[in-house]
Amino acid sequence: MKLYKDWSIYLSMKDSVGLGELVPHLLKTHVKLDLDFLNKLLVDASKSNKPHRNQEFAKVIKCPVNKNKKSAMTIYGWMNGQRTIPLKKLDQIIALSSHSWKNIENNLISIKAGIRKGEIFPTFPIKIDEKLGSIVGHILGDGSIDKRFHSVFYSNSDIELLKEFSSYMKDIFGISPRIWVQEKKLFHEKSKWMKKIQTFKEVPKGHSVGLFYPKICCDILYSLCGKFAEGRFKKITKEIKEKNKEFKKGLLRAFFDDEGSINSKSYTLRLYQDRPDILENLKMMLKGFDIYSNLVRSYNKRDKLRYYFNVTGFKNYSKFFKVIGCVSPKKKREFRLLINKVRNNKYFKEKYTS
Repeated sequence: MKLYKDWSIYLSMKDSVGLGELVPHLLKTHVKLDLDFLNKLLVDASKSNKPHRNQEFAKVIKCPVNKNKKSAMTIYGWMNGQRTIPLKKLDQIIALSSHSWKNIENNLISIKAGIRKGEIFPTFPIKIDEKLGSIVGHILGDGSIDKRFHSVFYSNSDIELLKEFSSYMKDIFGISPRIWVQEKKLFHEKSKWMKKIQTFKEVPKGHSVGLFYPKICCDILYSLCGKFAEGRFKKITKEIKEKNKEFKKGLLRAFFDDEGSINSKSYTLRLYQDRPDILENLKMMLKGFDIYSNLVRSYNKRDKLRYYFNVTGFKNYSKFFKVIGCVSPKKKREFRLLINKVRNNKYFKEKYTS
């Protein structure tokens, strides 16, 4: 497989990404394939009806041979379904066969970060669209990626936002989350988990919920978007900046749902963040949709500097609502109130619609 100088940027410019294109980033990943197809693949690649006994084939793909049994037990384990195949080995096998990565994708059952890691059931190629952008936007907002275990996490009290994140993760990665309910707490208190539930219908009123996903989801997201979140550190990566407008639209909408506010009484549409560089990049993204915002400013909240920027003017309000939008029912209602007020207010009409 040809490696580009900056493989991540190459992937970022594509509208869909296949499994084979992720190999350079997922060398320790393991995959499970349909067993009948896998055996045909191994026979084709080894040019032998018994691939596990073909010592030359085993040597080429660097699988040890048991001298007593005269067999490569690792290959034998693949053939009977007892072992999953490292993606790095699969890349070598495909190169020796007449099969393509498209054949692999059509016969893929699951993928996981390692031998014993949690598995997911994605469909390849992965589209670089609003759904993927929304996932990244929510992680940059109220979500996170664990620094030690690299598990993907998203938390919110808005059921509609939780459903959106869960639905898009299911569509892309083929997996449902582990759902935990948080105990009610004050702002400065640490989150405590109350109980695990199976569906969003079980969420007690007024409680926040945490959604958890395995490491392989993080590995794929990093492959596509760079290391945009790890622990408390978040940023807009160069890979994200190169993404298409559909992706950016989803990112902006999700981030606004998590970290934005709208107030029709004060004519305010605002996005918040602890990192001013993220806000500066979001301003540039909005500009790409001809939505113009004010300067990034700061204020002190609980002895911590927090940053924000406002979006003002009927044209900007209207375009933000029509093009970017939001999922939160509360924000939607307030957004409509704001647009109607500005549209019908003589002062704002003269100032912002002329």
